[in-house]
Amino acid sequence: MFQTTLEPRFSETDILGHINNTVFPVWFEVARQDIFKLVHPTLTHNDWPMVVARIDIDFIRQTQYGSTVSINTYIARIGHKSFTVSHEAWQDSSLVAKGEAVLVWFNYTQECSCPIPEDICLLLKKHLQTAHNN
Repeated sequence: MFQTTLEPRFSETDILGHINNTVFPVWFEVARQDIFKLVHPTLTHNDWPMVVARIDIDFIRQTQYGSTVSINTYIARIGHKSFTVSHEAWQDSSLVAKGEAVLVWFNYTQECSCPIPEDICLLLKKHLQTAHNN
């Protein structure tokens, strides 16, 4: 599991005074950077091997400005051509949001999905775990 700690910015709050729901996809993408570095260490864009096929977020509790948010990130599923990254956002020891992103291994030259290389599958399996029930 990877952990990313973020300090909510005042600009991320909405008229109701809590962190806006549009912020979580960005935070979860930031937390996926550890996965990106794992499977594509150079982070070069000209040979980037993935596309996001789907994101899904459940909002559990309001998230407030003024207290850090920790995002736990892990691999939830590995398929033949895609894998699922799960995120849990925690603030003050409470689960505030959880989400998933399905990443497809992709060949931009041929404009199609392709099998995840075996060496990448082995790297991903080291971070495979089931969701926590909270």
